[in-house]
Amino acid sequence: MSGAISMKNQWRLVAGIILIIIIVLFAVFNVDSVPVNFGFAVVDGPLIIVILVSLLMGSLITLLVATGSATKKNKEFKQMRAEIDAKGKEIQKAVDATKAGYEQQLTDLRAQLTQKDSKINSLEEELIKKFTVGNPDQPSKV
Repeated sequence: MSGAISMKNQWRLVAGIILIIIIVLFAVFNVDSVPVNFGFAVVDGPLIIVILVSLLMGSLITLLVATGSATKKNKEFKQMRAEIDAKGKEIQKAVDATKAGYEQQLTDLRAQLTQKDSKINSLEEELIKKFTVGNPDQPSKV
């Protein structure tokens, strides 16, 4: 994975260098002085400076818009994460409550089973006593 990241950064570096070379060539070819009208003042300057200032302003506006958008998305992400965590806690509470209910039912059923087993054992003992006491001559067939 680090190789892919390194390769990606290398491509960014190469693209940046190519872009800088293009801008330098553009600057060399556009050194003529041009007037820029701001509405309240007119300024004369080299064309490349006008282009670079325009590029810088456009980049700054793009950065501000992207940062605002990213901040908004990050806030929404945190809010959704909090909602997911809250729902997860609610689900866990419901699971725990259901589990506790089933464990109580299991405990009750085991207690009933133990009572029934003891009742069966006592009835078996009664039957054994009844058959052995009633006919002492016959061996028991238990």
